Amino acid sequence: MKAYTASGVVSLVLIVGCAESDTTDASRQVGADKPAIDAIFSDWNKAGEPGCALAVAHNGELIYARGYGAANLDYDIPIQADTVFDVASITKQFAAALLSMLEEDGVLSLDDEVQRWLPELPRYDWPITLRQMIHHTSGLRDYLNLFPLAGRGDYYPISLDQIIEMMARQRALIFQPGERYEYSNSAYMLLAKVIERASGKPFGVFAAERIFEPLGMDSSFMYEDVERIVPLRSTGYARDDDGRLHVVHNYNFDVAGDGQLYTTMPDLLRWDHWLHGEKPSIHEAMLVDGRLNNGKTIDYAQGLELGEYRGLDTVGHSGSSWGFRSQLVRFLEPGLSIAISCNQDDARPGELAMQVADHFLAEQLGPRAAADEPADEVQDTALEPVDMPTEQLAGFAGEYFSPELDATYRFSMLADVLVVRVEQEPPVAVTPVGNDVCEIRFRDQGMSGPARASLRFERDDDGSITGFSLSSGSEAGLVFMAR
Repeated sequence: MKAYTASGVVSLVLIVGCAESDTTDASRQVGADKPAIDAIFSDWNKAGEPGCALAVAHNGELIYARGYGAANLDYDIPIQADTVFDVASITKQFAAALLSMLEEDGVLSLDDEVQRWLPELPRYDWPITLRQMIHHTSGLRDYLNLFPLAGRGDYYPISLDQIIEMMARQRALIFQPGERYEYSNSAYMLLAKVIERASGKPFGVFAAERIFEPLGMDSSFMYEDVERIVPLRSTGYARDDDGRLHVVHNYNFDVAGDGQLYTTMPDLLRWDHWLHGEKPSIHEAMLVDGRLNNGKTIDYAQGLELGEYRGLDTVGHSGSSWGFRSQLVRFLEPGLSIAISCNQDDARPGELAMQVADHFLAEQLGPRAAADEPADEVQDTALEPVDMPTEQLAGFAGEYFSPELDATYRFSMLADVLVVRVEQEPPVAVTPVGNDVCEIRFRDQGMSGPARASLRFERDDDGSITGFSLSSGSEAGLVFMAR
């Protein structure tokens, strides 16, 4: 049996990935059968379907590991405990740890302004610190929204330098840094570049030298080479409205920072035991929660979410990527940790993790509270369309350019419908919802990226349209100028 020591701290870790395990190889299946646990994953253990994988460690000993479902449907390959997953935003705690290590080395301070390391970024009305970026209180716009709005969807190749260039063009922040918490993938992509410049090494190389190699995480790496061959890699899937499974893997996206850690579940356990069990010098700093300008604390530490479940404190993070859903959570007392990676995008590994915790911590968990139940999703309700004469719609026709997105929107009439082409994308309908206010409902028309965008046209004193401002999700006030 494989053991991971944890310096006197009770550790129970669960891994969920996708595989059918019938081997006694310790790297693929560990421990006597536990029908109650296997039953939790019964919906993810069907022939010809993606699934999830599970492993458990207690007191530093890996005592249970199973796989459920298929890693690859083309070749009917089951996922085992040594299958490699993209764990998405679980990567953020690794980036935060590297920054804390660099601070301990005296190379940087988390209170440095980001422009010390990235002078190409603009200076706004308020400074932005690395610490605020770690805690998602920086106010930076999110590149995952900006690039689709610029006509570059999910499968458009994007480099780290292009992300920096995009952020360097932004004239405004979402809010004053430290004013509130707003999850920002951009912040962690920029932090990856800070790590590179401060360490003098590529982000993935530095992560390998300071974390993966010392901890024996032999199957872990930052995915920074789209041509890399990845043995035992799982494939991500999604199910459309008709129930058809299709591939949605992100093999072409090889920029690490906010995500793109490829790893196995046993490797995640090594990391978890080192950080929380052996308690290295950065441990305490990693668990300090963020603080807003008004002194209020938030439930987000350094790449780690702080929470509670049935009376027990938890720390961890979820991950969501193309066709993958992941969860790594640790119950600080009595040291139960759960790591989940599933290769279908409607999986809910967080719920699976809590069900597994219910089994192993049955005598330690408190009563179930309403707060422990999944919250209802907030519906993003579109505005109601308004009738607008064709000649009035035609008045919006023209080209508009956004320096922040480096993109052109071309409006024209197609029959009696106002449409827009975002760069080289196919034209999509524009819906008038008010006087000089329109919406583009991207997802209703089969496009990737934000669900929709709101456009408010501006006019000069003569009534001529001079441009518009675009808002989509958290990205507000993007300026377009008429050409």
